[in-house]
Amino acid sequence: MAILFLKVFMQRFLDGEDLAGCESIRNPVPAVGRMIALTSLSLEHLAASFIIDASHFFAIDPSWEWPNLTSLVLTCRLLKLEDDSTKIDALLQAAAAAALKMPRLETMEIWNGRKGLAALFQYRMIRGSRQARILWRGTWKHPIRPSVLQAWEAVGNLHAIWRLDVVQEQVDKAAIQSHGDALHHLMLSGQAIRSVSLQQIQREQKFLEGVEVVS
Repeated sequence: MAILFLKVFMQRFLDGEDLAGCESIRNPVPAVGRMIALTSLSLEHLAASFIIDASHFFAIDPSWEWPNLTSLVLTCRLLKLEDDSTKIDALLQAAAAAALKMPRLETMEIWNGRKGLAALFQYRMIRGSRQARILWRGTWKHPIRPSVLQAWEAVGNLHAIWRLDVVQEQVDKAAIQSHGDALHHLMLSGQAIRSVSLQQIQREQKFLEGVEVVS
């Protein structure tokens, strides 16, 4: 799983490597995002965090389809308070356009996290009903505008959804000290990262901060 990047960075620090000139967050390459999108066409689940950007993944060929994909988890650097909100809206509309190519999709999550910032957009079908939910959970509120809602209503129509709810939830900015904290407070689905890996990331972050961790 692409969350591995976080683990590699932490391990290099703990091994004593000089990371002064190393970016704490990788700059995703568009070609890699396109390659992973192409190779994921036959998958049922895909979770890729930080190694690619959702904006690159959704810049797809119109002929591409994901007939088996049920869950998709991606990160996107556009999900930040200081960015132009219209860029976020464009991303969410592009995500909906891609979701129209995913007839079995049950959950899509796009998130971002770093110290002081956490954001999650989630589309989730509610099992056993003809209902779905759009959720924005983050350290700030981002309104789901009519153009975005209309795009996701089209996805709901594809899945024979009768009702699409929109939910806003706020996360305490002070509680987000690392990517691991963001993952914890955003409460992503289990496909994003195993609980054991999340706990290890949080423990390593506390170690770097000089905080004693009690098992």
